[in-house]
Amino acid sequence: MRPRTPKLRLATVGDAAIVPLAVPHDPKICNPSIAASDEGFFCLIRSVNYELDSYGRVLTAPEGGFKSGNWLARLDDELRITQFERIDDSAVGLDRNPWNRLEDGRLFRWKDAWWFTATWVLADDPLVCQIALCRLQGHKVVEWHLLPSPAGSSREKNWMPLVDGGDLKWIYWVDPTEILSYRNGSLSRVRLDRYGRLEGWAGSSPLVRYRGNNWLCVVHQRRDWRHVSSFVHRLVEFDDDFRLRRMSPAFTFEGDDVEYCAGLCLTGRHAILSYGVQDREARLMRLNLVAIEGLLRPLRIPKRVSTLGVDTWRKARPWLRQPRKKLQAALGRPRS
Repeated sequence: MRPRTPKLRLATVGDAAIVPLAVPHDPKICNPSIAASDEGFFCLIRSVNYELDSYGRVLTAPEGGFKSGNWLARLDDELRITQFERIDDSAVGLDRNPWNRLEDGRLFRWKDAWWFTATWVLADDPLVCQIALCRLQGHKVVEWHLLPSPAGSSREKNWMPLVDGGDLKWIYWVDPTEILSYRNGSLSRVRLDRYGRLEGWAGSSPLVRYRGNNWLCVVHQRRDWRHVSSFVHRLVEFDDDFRLRRMSPAFTFEGDDVEYCAGLCLTGRHAILSYGVQDREARLMRLNLVAIEGLLRPLRIPKRVSTLGVDTWRKARPWLRQPRKKLQAALGRPRS
C-alpha cells in the first residue's frame, strides 16, 4: 500500500520564510545542520558527487565511488552566509581509504568549542558505518573519536546530540526512547520508555532547550514504496527526563521531493530548521515560535493502548499484505 503524503507543509504555516544556502563552486550541497551560539549562527553543510532522480534513486554511481565533503559557514542575522570554509577532516580515521567519508553531520556547541557528530562510512556494498565525534578548531578537525555501536550494529546513523549543562548525550532510539551518555571517552546506554507513537521514526536534528526545561527536536521516517523513497518529519517535545510530551502531525517542508532535516535552533521569537532537498540543495526555514507551539499536540491515547495497537498491526500486516502466502505457510503447504 502506497504511503500517504502528509497534508501539512511547513512552508504554508504562518509567516514561514525559506532561505536558500549556496556555496560558490560547489553546486551539489545538501542536509545542512544549523546551530546558534553567542557568536551567532553557524551551519555545517554537506557536499556530494552524485545526483538523485525524482524517485530518490542515485542516477549513476559516480566514477571513483561516492564522496562527501563538508563546509562550515557563518551566517548573519538574516541567515545569509558571510564566511565559509571547507572542513579539513584529513585527521579523521585510521588507515584511511578513498571511500571513507563523513556524512550528514550534526553541529553543536560543547565545552566552549564547535563539535559535530557524523556518519563515518567505512565501506560501501555492503554499507558499514559508525558515528564519528569531531571537534573543530576553525575549519580543521583537531580531535576525533569513532564511537562504537551500543547494539553491535555495523550500521550506525542519525544519533541526535544534546548538550545538557556540561554533559554530552544522544537520543539513540526515539521509541522506545534510549539515551546514550558520553563520559571519559566511553558510552553508557539507558532505555527509558516505549510509547508506540514513533516506532519506525529516527533522529534528524539535535535537541535544543524549549520552554524552560523541555527539549525540542525534529525526527524523520523513511517511506519506501516500490521504486520511490521519501522522508516525512515531525516536531517532537520531550521533558527534562526525556519523556515524550507532545508532537506535531507528520509534515513535509515544501512538497513531495526528497527532503531531509539535520538541524534546528531557536531564537527569542523563531525556530530555524535546516534541511536538504533532493540531495542537491540546502535550505533554511524560519518559523515563528507561536506557529511551532500551535503544531505541537499532547499525546491523547494512553501508552498501553498505543503499544497494543502497534504490536497488533505488526502481527496483522503480513497477513493483510500477502494473505495467501501466510495461510499456506501456516498450513504447511508448499507454494505453487
